[in-house]
Amino acid sequence: MERLMRTLDKIEAIVSMVLLGFLTILVFFSSLLRYLGYPINWSSTIASVIFVWVIYISADRALRKEAHLGVDLLTRRLPEKIQHGLSVAVLLIVLAFLILVAYVAVSLATAHTGRIIEDLPISYSWVTSSVAVGAILMSVTVVAKLLAKFHQLRGER
Repeated sequence: MERLMRTLDKIEAIVSMVLLGFLTILVFFSSLLRYLGYPINWSSTIASVIFVWVIYISADRALRKEAHLGVDLLTRRLPEKIQHGLSVAVLLIVLAFLILVAYVAVSLATAHTGRIIEDLPISYSWVTSSVAVGAILMSVTVVAKLLAKFHQLRGER
């Protein structure tokens, strides 16, 4: 499982860097051309779609590296066994929520296949599918964290 997670992390890092680099170049040249009087009408729409994808891919990377904000003021004062139990409970709740989000996002993506994004011949499902992909990636990360937590708890006994 660790090998899968490392591979997934590398792929996500490369994809998010490429998308963010392309987004930066697109916004820069769009601003420059707008200043020169030659605006690219579709650039802000494409930039928004790319940004949404970067957000959901990066959210999984942040979850994997535990980089999201957390408040542990109360949990630090609890006994270690209760901390582990609470951690497992929180991960299970997060997993249930992510599965629900993925289900709804897939439903929305399939419902929006005929809808196009503004003036572009691109389906709106490209936007909503980013939510589904992000939720599925985060679900895999949460399952890996749960398995690691169970292995850790077994080792302590």
